[in-house]
Amino acid sequence: MTTTAAPTRREAFANRLTDSTNGGFDVAAAYLGLRLGLYRSLADDGPASASQVAARTGTNERLVREWLEQQAATEILEATRDGDTWRFSLPDEYAAVLLDPDALDGMGGTIKAQIACFTLVPRLVESFTSGQGIPFADYGPDMMEGQAASTRPVYTAELASWFAAIPDVSARLVGESARILDIGCGEGWSSVTMARAFPNAQIDGVDLDSASIAAATATAEQECVADRVSFEVRDAASLAGAGFDVATMFEMLHDLSHPVQVLRAAREALAPGGVVLVADEITEDAFAGPAGEGDRRHYGWSVLHCLPASMTEPDSAATGTVIRPSTVRAYAEQAGFSSVEILPVESVAFRLYLLRP
Repeated sequence: MTTTAAPTRREAFANRLTDSTNGGFDVAAAYLGLRLGLYRSLADDGPASASQVAARTGTNERLVREWLEQQAATEILEATRDGDTWRFSLPDEYAAVLLDPDALDGMGGTIKAQIACFTLVPRLVESFTSGQGIPFADYGPDMMEGQAASTRPVYTAELASWFAAIPDVSARLVGESARILDIGCGEGWSSVTMARAFPNAQIDGVDLDSASIAAATATAEQECVADRVSFEVRDAASLAGAGFDVATMFEMLHDLSHPVQVLRAAREALAPGGVVLVADEITEDAFAGPAGEGDRRHYGWSVLHCLPASMTEPDSAATGTVIRPSTVRAYAEQAGFSSVEILPVESVAFRLYLLRP
């Protein structure tokens, strides 16, 4: 009996990169399926041939046929021979992961955001030598939409439980005059979800990205909460003394050039007894060499997007996506908060910090 020798370290590494390359092709091809409506056509209108998919989506038949065959070869689509024609279908389970906006395991937003990162990799070569970052807006609509699509289902599924873990704060937000400040609101899904959770509260969302604010305003109208949710391109530093009951900072502290200053602005915008609620990445306590899937993923986002996007202003803190609990505590202390509590909540995406002045 013969035995197959285990791959050498070099062979294992080459195999790993080969697999990663194939994964890169899957991400890029999936992006085409999302942007061109190819997945949506198969999900909504059923199995089809290349000519049928092309006709449905207004795309080139030859290119679509190659895409369909690639998707079947990589086992995303199922292919069935019908005489001389191949028909392709998208399994319902895969359609949910790609297309359901409320799926916690949805990947459509992640795919768009990753492609936005890949597009700017050549510019990162210059950033690494100059130390000059790349503005968030330069990553384009794929990053903006991708981030919003990735966090929306988390807010929808989890946000109520976050506030349930702080009953004194929740009780305050039930009042008729409750006010919430959503700093770095992006496309507004966090604000909309809080409006649903607290029907009497007024939510003010602020962000420095004008495209995000335009999208957020449209979201509030679409979700019928525009009477209680407003959005504005505004620096939180201009809101000192505004008297908010809660200021939220969801998945954005690590993106800031000057996190201490923004935390201080959030504190100064609070009413007496108000709090700041921060949601940021679930990371290990410290760097320790080889890491688990979570930190590996966070470092990928950090190298390609979050860190360079935060290094566009002088004297940036340059935090990066892999923000440790000790870093959050240090920033909060410097910003004048007296206590930082990690909330005992289960989240698929975030660690929750409650900051009290």
